[in-house]
Amino acid sequence: MGECALRMVNDDEVPGVEEAGNVQPADRAASGHDGACVARRDQPDPLRALHVVAAVVSQSPALAKALNAVLDRLLDLARADTGAIHLVEDGSGELCLVASRGLSEAFRIRESRIPRGACLCGLSLAMDDPLVVDDLAEDARLSRPACLDERVGSLVSVPLRSRDRTLGLLTLYAREPRAFQAIDRTLLSAIGWELGVAVENARWFAAMRESAVAEERAVIAAELHDGIAQSLAYLNVQTARVEQLLQGGETEGARRELDGIREVIRSTYEDVRQLLVDFRSAPKEGGAFASSLHAHLATFELRNQIRAELVGEECLQGLAFCPQAEVFRMIQEALANVRKHARASQVRVVCARMPAAWEIRVEDDGVGCDATRLNDPSGAHLGLRIMRERAARVGGSVRLSSTPGRGTTVMIEVPVGSDEDGSAR
Repeated sequence: MGECALRMVNDDEVPGVEEAGNVQPADRAASGHDGACVARRDQPDPLRALHVVAAVVSQSPALAKALNAVLDRLLDLARADTGAIHLVEDGSGELCLVASRGLSEAFRIRESRIPRGACLCGLSLAMDDPLVVDDLAEDARLSRPACLDERVGSLVSVPLRSRDRTLGLLTLYAREPRAFQAIDRTLLSAIGWELGVAVENARWFAAMRESAVAEERAVIAAELHDGIAQSLAYLNVQTARVEQLLQGGETEGARRELDGIREVIRSTYEDVRQLLVDFRSAPKEGGAFASSLHAHLATFELRNQIRAELVGEECLQGLAFCPQAEVFRMIQEALANVRKHARASQVRVVCARMPAAWEIRVEDDGVGCDATRLNDPSGAHLGLRIMRERAARVGGSVRLSSTPGRGTTVMIEVPVGSDEDGSAR
């Protein structure tokens, strides 16, 4: 995933920035050239600087906004005039501008992409070390004139690292030379590591979101193919059959076939409507899982005239969000099977906390089925296959027990210790 996909956020797009810093860009400009030089001699407290950076990147859900907010704080702490953050683009290895503060539009356009190793910023990235340049006008390594055209006298560049990877570059600029002579390079390296971890975490979460979307799309595709598409194929065959009967004058046979077609259309409509309900219903992070289940069961009962009850909801406390989402979808699939096949009058979702696992049972009083055939892992039953795949993602399991004429129970187990990314410890 190329980092240029990250939208570059301009100075006025980050809410609440004005309250966060002690000295704003306008205040710095108003303080005068001499005042700025004096202020830079007072270096920031290292612990406070790291705390500020960590607090910003941990509170913002959007990486580009977080990086812009970090720049605001660092400009104040380092008494710099302007700043930029580039991230390394996958594939090309070029530095791609994703955040900037105080830079002109012309500078942002010219420095939107920097080849790896080019000019001073590229050199800093290749060195994997902070680079301080006291006087750009006298530095022969400067090969891109954008800094001089921007009236930049000195700069400091800090690689953003996480583990063994260099993910980007933080650059702070000052208009006068030798503004960063006394800056703490150890502190700069620590800030680079802090921001590097934030960037890597943001990439990881983005990949997880993309993976979750892809999985849900696969489930929808399977539902459409194995349910609705088959119904449409059946309707196509039956309408041709009706046409043949009418041509032969068999109106009574045609009427019977039409009754069957009408029932398939009704059933397919219910499938589509329930599919939409299922994918709109989901537990929200930070919300009450039991409340989401109650709401879904109430909708299920209303639409299908099957009494639905949640038992032992208090046992669900402590179940992490990612396992919650998988359990919720498994319960939805079990309820869909009740609606389609069980001919039940009642269903219960029973929750229990065992020493080593959460146990959730979906019990109905319907006609039952051949559990031996359905419990075969190599079986082709779509609903159970989807549930088993979801359970495996959280280290859990799904079993089915049933007696013909005496209902069916779907047993879902999720191990205690399933962590926030959905895997079992």
